[in-house]
Formats: sequence, C-alpha cells, structure tokens
Amino acid sequence: MHDVRTHRLDNGLRVLTIHRPHLHRAVTAVYVHVGSRHERPRHNGLSHFLEHMLFRGSATLPSAALVNDAVESLGGSMNAATHSDFTMFELSAPPDALSAATGILGGILTRPVFADRKVEVGIVREELLEDVDDRGCDISPDNHARRLVFGKHPLGAPIAGTARNVTRFTEDDLRAHHALHYVGGNMVACAAGPLSHDELLAAVSASLRGVPAGPLRPAKPYTRRRKRGRRSLVAHSASQTALRLAYPCEGLDDPSGSATEMLLRVIDDGMSTRLYRQVCEERGLAYDVSADIERFAEVGVIDVAASVARGSVGAVIEEVLGIFRELAEAGPTLAELDKAKRRFGFDLDALDDDAQDLCDFYGPSELFGQRRSPDARRVELMALRAEDVRAAAARVLDPSRVNVVLVGPRATKHDGDIRSLLKDFRGRWRKVVAA
Repeated sequence: MHDVRTHRLDNGLRVLTIHRPHLHRAVTAVYVHVGSRHERPRHNGLSHFLEHMLFRGSATLPSAALVNDAVESLGGSMNAATHSDFTMFELSAPPDALSAATGILGGILTRPVFADRKVEVGIVREELLEDVDDRGCDISPDNHARRLVFGKHPLGAPIAGTARNVTRFTEDDLRAHHALHYVGGNMVACAAGPLSHDELLAAVSASLRGVPAGPLRPAKPYTRRRKRGRRSLVAHSASQTALRLAYPCEGLDDPSGSATEMLLRVIDDGMSTRLYRQVCEERGLAYDVSADIERFAEVGVIDVAASVARGSVGAVIEEVLGIFRELAEAGPTLAELDKAKRRFGFDLDALDDDAQDLCDFYGPSELFGQRRSPDARRVELMALRAEDVRAAAARVLDPSRVNVVLVGPRATKHDGDIRSLLKDFRGRWRKVVAA
C-alpha cells in the first residue's frame, strides 16, 4: 500500500504527495485538464503549441536556454507531453534539489513570457512534417484512424494540429488559452520521492500558489456511436504499407472496460502472446505488430498497428481478424489468462520502483475522478474470468466495427480485397455470436 496523501491549495489545485523512502530521486508532475479534445477546429493544436511555448521562459528566467540551464544545473530534467484529454509536465531532480527545481517549473506554468514564438513555430512545423508527404497530405496512419473512429468530434483531430493553425496562433491566443485552462480546479499536481509529505507539499505549494483559482473545464462529450467501421486508404510512395485496425471500446466510466484491458494483454503483451507469435514468429508477415488501448472518460479505442510489405496486407488483416474471432468464440486459455494477470500484477508492483511511474498512475486518475489504489486495481483485474474476456472480445472486436487504415504504395488497390475479407468475417462472426 502506497503512502499517498491528498491536499487542496487555496486556489483549488489538488496536490498528491507520495512518500517512498527507498527511492533515490524525486519527481513533481503537473497534469492539466486540457488537450486537443478541448479545442475547436480553428484552434486545433493550440494546447500542444502552448505546452511548447511555456518552456520558452518565465518572468525570472526569460528564455528557454536559461530555463534548461537552471534545471540541469540542479541535476534535474524536465519534459512535457500533450494528449487528447490532458497535458502533462514532469520534473525529475535529486531530492535535495526538488524544491528549487519545482520552483522553476512553477515559474513557467504561472508566469510565462512566450518568447521567441516564431522560432517555436518553426520547431513545431518541423514536428508536423513527420505526418505529411511532400504535397502536404496527411500520411499519419494514427491521425487517419482517429478520424475514422471519432469523426468530426475533437477526439478525431490531430493533437499537434496543422501547420496552418500553428502559423497563425498569436500571443493573444496563447494567453487566452492559458488563462482559461491553467487554473486551480483544472489541474492536479503530484510529488513523489524519499522526502516527507510535508517537504513534498511545501515544494509544490510554494511553486504553484501563483496558479489562479478557477473551475474544472469540461470537454465536449462524445455521444455518437458508429455502428459500422470505415476505411481510409492513402497512397504514399513508401517501401512498406502502414496498417491500422481501430475499434471503439469502453471508456473509463464503464466498468466492463477492465475485461477489455485484460483482453488486450492476452492479444499482445510480449512476444509469446497471440498477435506477435502468429503474425511474426509463425507466419513471418511483419517485423513487428502491436495492439494498444487508450481509454478516455466516456469512450476508448483499440489500435492494431503494423508496417508490412504491400503483398502481405491482406494476409495480416486476415490473421488478426482470425485471432479476434477465436477469442470471441472460445476466449483465452487458462494459461493465457494466468500469464496476463501475472504481468498486470507485476506492472502494479513495479510502480514502487519509480517516482515518475507513481505520479503517472495517481495523477491522471485524480484528474479524471477515477482514483483507485494499485491494490484495488489488482483485486478488480484478478477477479476476471476467461468468460469475461471472451465476452469482451465478442462485444468489442466485431469486424463490422473495425476501421481500416492503409498508408502506402497503391493503397487504394486493396479496397476490393478488404471489402471481401470483411464481408466474409462478418458472416463468420454472426455464427460465433449466435452460438
């Protein structure tokens, strides 16, 4: 059981402190309830661009170089990431330097100067070039998959936005977005390490007391449920075809989602699980293949990803759908389920070895009102039966719900074969469900 305490500052900001005396580093992490799903089309990418611009300096350290030098001179490091539904800032430092280093993080979050905006525009545009071809067309299979699953809802928009949007963002846009979302009720901070609770709380509260008070900013809910999957086939002159199979699934608010998480462990959690073993080891259809799940509050998405030779596209899709049909029909073996549970349990145990992992477990769950201890998660997961996992497969992995993305040479030429393959599997699936 972790020693976790919850505090609320006068500005409404919640602070979690996690005292772990055996650790040798300390971490402060700040989670802000803002991401691409909180944006309108004209401002798509603003949350990500704001995250970049905050590192450009504070009132006391008015340049990126000064910020970086100050943190690193203390032996620390600082990074950030923008997601669809939240933005994360993490600072790692020697325990005796945590207070000073957290002060630097607090400075850029509460008193940013937004210096060198044109330079940062260039950096973000370079980042965005990874997702487009030489004509400016989107070739990111992940972007296409999200658009197919979520349509015009902001969850379907790219996190980093577009080059056009980033170019036209002004300092006024940045300051307005910052003032709206970087407020106490919309943020959670988490500090973990060998310091006492009082020391951890003092480091955070001294640094973030300047965050203005303000309410939680809810995102636009996702209510539409697509009954049929779609396809996006994008021609791109590459040596391989990027493949995505994307399925909508349960969100964090749905308790049945725990069985779907366990299902993903059975499908892909190492080289001995079904997906990698059958696609790569046994048939040699790809160098690597993976399956991941991302769950938001009210909806989630499962992605199967691989890069394959053009001639292997149909065979990979058929093999993956075959694995899913078998799981929907018979469920996992007891050995598979036992292994998945052990690996889940090991990940929960391993949280205790890393202050950053502890923050990333407790911080986002507090932000979204989903806080549970690792022990509670363990009880929930260990209670799952093979039948629960089979039912999750039958419920979620119906081939009529799959969204198919291909980005690669002559991708559109696969359309007829994919249509035929999906029709065949839909017929087989009805027999599975009927049985």
